[in-house]
Amino acid sequence: MVTKYLKIPWRVRYLISEHFPLFYHFVANLGEDRKDERFWDEAFRVSWQAGSRDWPTKSRLIQSLTSPSDTILDVGCGTGSILRYLISCGYTDLHGMEVSQAAVETLSGLGIRMTKGRLPWIPLPDNTFDVVIASQVLEHIVRRGKLVKEIARVLKPGGRLFVFVPDECMGPIDEPSHVIKYTLDKLQSFLSKYFGSVEVRRFRDENFTMPILFASAVSGVSPANSEAESPSRR
Repeated sequence: MVTKYLKIPWRVRYLISEHFPLFYHFVANLGEDRKDERFWDEAFRVSWQAGSRDWPTKSRLIQSLTSPSDTILDVGCGTGSILRYLISCGYTDLHGMEVSQAAVETLSGLGIRMTKGRLPWIPLPDNTFDVVIASQVLEHIVRRGKLVKEIARVLKPGGRLFVFVPDECMGPIDEPSHVIKYTLDKLQSFLSKYFGSVEVRRFRDENFTMPILFASAVSGVSPANSEAESPSRR
């Protein structure tokens, strides 16, 4: 990370991270070629071997809120831990999306219908899914407004979006790939721009000490505030 070589006190870097997270993110990632497919393939292999992206409590929560007959898409599904759990519970119409070709090939071999793509774009048809999952994804996306619009597009009317993000922690000073730190109110306000029915609550997974926010939103309900996305949110 570039900032570790600069003679900038940690307190100053922390204030920049808190008040200008997107700027801090870009500076911290100078020299990282995240457009290189080999970067993402290696990230997948490391996580797959370590099992470091398994979320058992989260997976059980998703199961409790869905049905085995639902058509489910997990965007930025990583190692596919949620989808793999749902397969073990008898779900059959499961889809994942990842930028890593290694992830696409590995998870396809396990019976998950995989799409290769780079968020915020979702190269899938309109009105396709009953449920879309965005687990530990939104905090990584610069154009997160575009991503949420894409999710709303591929959801069926009345379909549901499930979002998980860190709860007021893990800003770019802690995790340079993050571009924003969410609070409960900030996540509620952001999703309410695109969905008229949004509920946000705090959540913890047994595998992680990190506090998490869980949001559920329903597609096809007109939001109260429907103006265009502001430049600061892109």
